[in-house]
Amino acid sequence: MIVICLLTKKFKTKNISATINKYAAENDSSPLEFSFNVNEVDTYIKTVSEKSFVLYNEDINHYYSEHDKMINEHVELKQMYTITVKKESKKIIKLIYSIDFSIDNTTPVIILYPESQIPYKKYQPKEIYLLLLKELNNIKAVNNILVNIFDGQMKEKLKTFIKYLYSDKFVSKIKIPLFNGIKVEIRRSSKLVMKFMQKENTHQVIEVDAGEVLVEFIKPVFGKNGFNAFGDIIDNGYLKNNDDLKCYIDDKSIEIIENDDKKSYISKIKGYVHFDKENFYIDNKLKMQRLSRVQDSVAKEENNNIEVVISQSDSSLDSLGEGVQLTSETIHIHGHVGAKSSLKAVNLTIDGATHKDSAQEAKFATINRHKGKLRCHSAKIKLLEGGEVHATNVEIENSLGGVIYAENVTVGHVKSNLKIYASNSINIKLVSGEDNLFKINYKDIPTLNSKYNFITQEIEDLKYKLEGALKHTPSDVPVLKKQINELKEQQDKIVNGVKHAQITITEPLRGLNTITFTLADGKEITYKTDTRT
Repeated sequence: MIVICLLTKKFKTKNISATINKYAAENDSSPLEFSFNVNEVDTYIKTVSEKSFVLYNEDINHYYSEHDKMINEHVELKQMYTITVKKESKKIIKLIYSIDFSIDNTTPVIILYPESQIPYKKYQPKEIYLLLLKELNNIKAVNNILVNIFDGQMKEKLKTFIKYLYSDKFVSKIKIPLFNGIKVEIRRSSKLVMKFMQKENTHQVIEVDAGEVLVEFIKPVFGKNGFNAFGDIIDNGYLKNNDDLKCYIDDKSIEIIENDDKKSYISKIKGYVHFDKENFYIDNKLKMQRLSRVQDSVAKEENNNIEVVISQSDSSLDSLGEGVQLTSETIHIHGHVGAKSSLKAVNLTIDGATHKDSAQEAKFATINRHKGKLRCHSAKIKLLEGGEVHATNVEIENSLGGVIYAENVTVGHVKSNLKIYASNSINIKLVSGEDNLFKINYKDIPTLNSKYNFITQEIEDLKYKLEGALKHTPSDVPVLKKQINELKEQQDKIVNGVKHAQITITEPLRGLNTITFTLADGKEITYKTDTRT
């Protein structure tokens, strides 16, 4: 076989790849056009008695045959290679391979694939052995794996492979050890504890508090040091963070506290955990496509400064699945709300429809189509479709049946089967259907009725305290009387609200409908319309 060498040059280097790249660039060529051979290896050593690396001319395999001696002297090794770089048309051997370095880099293994080009039929076994040994050393050198050191197993395995090769059995991948280092002795293995995943209530999304420990990395405790294929000592500093988190940690939402024993990741804010291979952070705004039932609740408090946004692009699916209970300060559902689901928020927005068997609680609620049961302070609904609303103030654009209990109600267009119970005002632009009821009576409004009864109990309790104060602590009497009078004023405001209440319907009524005022004495004034327009 004739090998034509177009360019040849010798170099002394510790970084073979960089040297070849530079040489190729100087000759306007690609590095892939060049090969190299290791001609000579100089080994440099540093021990406890040396401050820097010095050239070592002895037989290191013999002198440091005992691992304990090598570890006790804190041996570190580096190598310098004398190489010949060649631009050639074809190589005798072309190996297809990958390298498994192992976790601690003490026992790297080369994996040879049967697609490799090894012309063993043209050479004697000893010649192929020497060619492969040379090629393996070249591979080790370019990967900064120590050459001619601790390679006894590599040579033995290579001899076995030669027999295997000449028996025509190289039909599947083969592993050959490149280096036999010294494994570290570990008294306690490292451990990554994902505490936020172990919370008592495991949810599809996880809410955490400020100051909560999210993750703990327990560092390993070493017994004896090790020695790896790159000539480095393996000690606490080398492997202590090997099992630690590898993703980006957002320092604005997560604080890291570290000592010799462990490393803690602590939430700086209250919010939802976002964790994947790329990022780890806490955010008070949660965006997701769909939320399904995974536990009794997703969050615990309304005033948590957390915004939840759920957006489902498929209109045939509910954004909020059946049975889900979600609590947060701000909730925005871009799709529909499923059956038996429960939402609690300060600010609630639903762009889709609520299921008739769903429930919502909020201070401020804006809903596109409402079929469920809503309790809130202020409600704005585009279409009430048989749903139930308990609120202080309600604004509805259109209604197709339903029940409203509120102090003030405004409706644009009423069709049929709507019942409104209010204490202060009912304002309607158009009633085009029948069987609607508009009634002023605080007793029909559960929240006002409960409030009145609660105030009554409060007054009774204060009266009892007043009796005791008149006998024992006269100085408390004025304060107690003032509190009682203030509560009575609240009750009077509820009862006498009817005196100022009004029902306003802008357009003439059509069909059979009922309007009722309940007076302070309990008597009712009822007006029923007929079918005439």
